[in-house]
Amino acid sequence: MITFLILAFDSLEKQVMGAYLAEELDHFIQVTDRSPALSMQQSKNWTVYKVEDGKVPNEISFLSTYSEGIHDVEHNQHSYDVVIKRHGKNHYYIVYDDTGFEILEYNLTTYLIAAVIIILWLATWYGLWLSKKVIEPIATLARRIKTLNPENSTEYLSKDYTNDEVGMLALEFDAYKERLQALIQREREFTANASHELRTPLAIIMAASEGLLLRSDLPDEIRPRIERIQRSAIEMKERLATLLGLARSPVSTNETTDKIELTTIIDQLIEDHRGLLNKQVKIIKQVNGPSGINASPPIISMLMGNLIRNAFIYTSQGSVTIFLDEHAFAVTDTGQGIDKDEIARIFERGYRGTSSQGSGLGLAISKRICEYYGWQLKVDSVKGKGTQVQWLFDSSSIT
Repeated sequence: MITFLILAFDSLEKQVMGAYLAEELDHFIQVTDRSPALSMQQSKNWTVYKVEDGKVPNEISFLSTYSEGIHDVEHNQHSYDVVIKRHGKNHYYIVYDDTGFEILEYNLTTYLIAAVIIILWLATWYGLWLSKKVIEPIATLARRIKTLNPENSTEYLSKDYTNDEVGMLALEFDAYKERLQALIQREREFTANASHELRTPLAIIMAASEGLLLRSDLPDEIRPRIERIQRSAIEMKERLATLLGLARSPVSTNETTDKIELTTIIDQLIEDHRGLLNKQVKIIKQVNGPSGINASPPIISMLMGNLIRNAFIYTSQGSVTIFLDEHAFAVTDTGQGIDKDEIARIFERGYRGTSSQGSGLGLAISKRICEYYGWQLKVDSVKGKGTQVQWLFDSSSIT
């Protein structure tokens, strides 16, 4: 913008000065027509010359190579505006020394550029200061929201803000927090009711199975089934407590838990889910460690049980390989496999694939457990060939 203004001003100056000098030169030509002996005239601002037969005076000899027209000439650190015309047999020169004006113009341009730079710097500084001043209430509100406890019913954001845009935003957050508190209250009531209502039937099942197992006349072929019922009821009670805990708050990875022998859990889960497997399918178990893992037993049983159960359900021939080492637990089957388009969605809660036989919750629960404990769940599958699901341990969980 500054460059454009400077060029425009320079162009205007040349036009005005050229027109002025040309008019003065025409006037001098008229005077010499009346007084042929006159060869030079000088004023305060310019000097005009009449040159005959190309005899240019020494003081303007540097103009001898210039043709007719208007020229800007630099000579001996001076700036000249020159107009040259031919009239008859003579050449006429009018020379205006505008060195002082050029210096003044340069100084003014320098001052203008400096002023613009200073103004831009001040405007930028003020803009940043003003934007920070404007954004500060919003940034403060964001920091408070970040540390806000949704369960604290006495903490409100809007009371510290005026009735402006930020205050309206704080009011909306307070209203949202109230709705969130209502949802949390309903969830707690539901989990408490579910816990209360399910404990009684589970206790009845456990007591009944225990009473049956105490009978001496119980047939041998019935006893293993009742033991399985009792074991399932106990496991259901433990899983219910675990799920209720998951619903209330995230699992803490720092909680103190006993070391769980994963080998024992694998054997028990295979036995519990064997009825889901086609008799033609072979179970291959490859256990190389680890000796144990620190986590809640119901959590581990639920996670590994979901992976084994899915492999048993969706494998009609071939084999299911259960692998365990110090880094991972993996279940590999030769079942129907999963489409590429479905793999990205199999961990979504309630999602059921085109060939799914379940409720769409098992893998979602397993994924949530892994997220809480810092583990990973990885699935590789080829449609029509089989699936491998790996539970990758966090090194801090392995002993």
